[in-house]
Amino acid sequence: MEPETGRPPIRGWLIVYLIVLAGLAAHGLELTIASLIISADPSLAGLESFVPLPALLFYVITNTLLILYAVLLFVLILRRRRSAIAHSVVYSALSVALLIGWHAFHMKSALGVAIDTIPSIFIVLYVLISKRVSQTLRR
Repeated sequence: MEPETGRPPIRGWLIVYLIVLAGLAAHGLELTIASLIISADPSLAGLESFVPLPALLFYVITNTLLILYAVLLFVLILRRRRSAIAHSVVYSALSVALLIGWHAFHMKSALGVAIDTIPSIFIVLYVLISKRVSQTLRR
């Protein structure tokens, strides 16, 4: 327990989870910014035509939603909220659903979807099975 708060410390694989979550959010932000830059000048990516506006908007809005959801998860975990467990599952499910959506709009390859789904699977398994998560996220 942390002496000044009486809360169990965030440590072990829960810290790894937070690092992965931060990495996913940072990666999403980088991709969102890059998509806007490439949309403004497609030649930067070796393209000759612009990305259709509806596809760009779908990508930017959904990526922004995932980034904001990751921030919410950080807040919930740092406050040791039990609801972070359910939100982690929803975040992972939403991530996979959007990956499939991006694939349907030809923004993501099938291999990319398969690879990018792996963290979501591990996150769900970890938060649902881990005793540390259930002991740390109590309030």
